[in-house]
Amino acid sequence: MMQCLLHLRQHRAYEALAKTREWRDLSQPQAADVTVVIMGMGVLGQDAAHKLAVMGFEVIGWSRTKRAIEGIDTFDAAGLDAFLGRTDFLVGLLPLTAGTRGIFDAVLFKKLSRKVRSAPRCSSTPGRGGSQVEADILQCLDSGVLGGASLDVFEEEPLLQESRFWTSPSVYVTPHVAASSDVKALFAHVNEQIHRFESGLPLNMS
Repeated sequence: MMQCLLHLRQHRAYEALAKTREWRDLSQPQAADVTVVIMGMGVLGQDAAHKLAVMGFEVIGWSRTKRAIEGIDTFDAAGLDAFLGRTDFLVGLLPLTAGTRGIFDAVLFKKLSRKVRSAPRCSSTPGRGGSQVEADILQCLDSGVLGGASLDVFEEEPLLQESRFWTSPSVYVTPHVAASSDVKALFAHVNEQIHRFESGLPLNMS
């Protein structure tokens, strides 16, 4: 949600204006005018989809095998091109398999929607670094096919010091921390699950 909102609200553009002390209001699209598509509709993907929908985004989902998810349009492998054609913001949460390695490449990015010109077509990959082709991401950023990217995982980690991602004005880099949580909160959750299990109650999957 944070990364989608940063791109929606053009946070990097405002950061650049602030550095030059320029007071200027940028045109802002509505979240409802932006379609966020999530590739990978497992537990994490479904949770992200529902929370982004609450924020007002139109959200659709894709997985190799179609899933029925209340309130979310979903597509399967056969519908990939139609799915991508509706995409303004792409969120990659696919597991890394032989079929998903390098799936986020220039061919895929060029199929993304261009309907909301005030909202950059952006890619966010909090999933697996091996699912993306980093040279293609840079190429698409340079050519304008992508207007921005939020990258938490990489083909090689730690991210190389000389990587252009560090200095690109349209890229947010985080060090593989998208799933990081407060340790005390994790212990509290595990303790609750143990209590529920020992009491014969169903586990809390939310």
